[in-house]
Amino acid sequence: METDRVTGIGGDIVSRPRVLVAHPYVYPSGGGNSVAAWALQALRDEYDVTLATLGPVDYESVNRSFGTSLHMDDFRIRLAPPSWRGMMRNMPTPGALMEQCVTIRWARNLDHENRFDALVSTQNEADFGRRGLHYVHFPWAYLPRPDNEMRWYHRIPGFLYGYRACCRRVAGATDEGLRRNVALANSEFVAGRIRDVHRVESRILYPPVPGGFPSVPWENRAGDIVALGRMHATKRWETAVEIADRVRSRGIDISLTLISHRDDIECGARMEALAAARPWFRILYDLSRERMVEEVARHRYGLHTMENEHFGIAPAELQRAGCITFVHRSGGPMEIVGRREELMFDGAAEGCERICTVVRDTAAQVELRRFAAERAECFSEERFCGELRGYVQSLLP
Repeated sequence: METDRVTGIGGDIVSRPRVLVAHPYVYPSGGGNSVAAWALQALRDEYDVTLATLGPVDYESVNRSFGTSLHMDDFRIRLAPPSWRGMMRNMPTPGALMEQCVTIRWARNLDHENRFDALVSTQNEADFGRRGLHYVHFPWAYLPRPDNEMRWYHRIPGFLYGYRACCRRVAGATDEGLRRNVALANSEFVAGRIRDVHRVESRILYPPVPGGFPSVPWENRAGDIVALGRMHATKRWETAVEIADRVRSRGIDISLTLISHRDDIECGARMEALAAARPWFRILYDLSRERMVEEVARHRYGLHTMENEHFGIAPAELQRAGCITFVHRSGGPMEIVGRREELMFDGAAEGCERICTVVRDTAAQVELRRFAAERAECFSEERFCGELRGYVQSLLP
């Protein structure tokens, strides 16, 4: 068995435990990829880490997006065979689940060739053929899927079940195999879904939310709203604009800034049309992290309108930046704001009421700022890394 050896106290050679991390693609965007990047960083110093994946890692872009400091010498990369990757590129529709299952099959093969001390999936459930650890953003075995994740081909009778059965065969997954792992959930919301589908309890490990936001005094911040997230219909940015419209109609001169990444072209066109008709609404695309943290920290209020989001890196970032953040009353974002009623809303009308109430109440602002500062530490990178190392340590023989 290949081992990684380091020099210990007194010059003795000490072998570090070998950990295999499985993740389809470590791209420089998205909450799941942020978890993978920080998991690699968390484990690199204490373990000999190998990444089972489908594509190369752009270290510079990943570090710039997530605040990590990964280097090519931190871990080995084992790419799936070219024929497997070619199959994924030639699929007629996007296949995130198939990517996950192909990655797990590749990880199982690697473990069969040279047994690792611990196996970790950072992209939902995995059946490694033996006990491992999987970090679940939303259980892929859960049916039905949330409406905001459904595409036209999912609605073809029998398609979704057939596709999932095919993916399961590729991964070699069984119900027993998916249940025997240590399951980490990114929120209580997702832990409930894991319980529904797998009938097992999971531990809550909130994703790492990069900090680095400048400390801007409240009186020096603009009394405006900022929102973060990719340009996609599921984010419901039109609702954010409607909320701001309603707040302004109450005589509060407030602006809205949306910091986004280009994704859905049609959604982007709709939002740009709304911005063209509203001088107080602006969209900032593809900012560097340095520019993003400076921009967010100049605002007093954050807004997140997506329904049933699994966790919500964006609202957690807004909170870490010191913004009083309002979220839709669903999914993981409710946990981020501590289920405070004054910070949650169902529709645009209630969202307007929540914001107007806080904007006009200085005492409420003081209390909610204090609360946001306390909650921010729940989602720090240090907490994530320390707890993940502990869970991996528990797997070692």
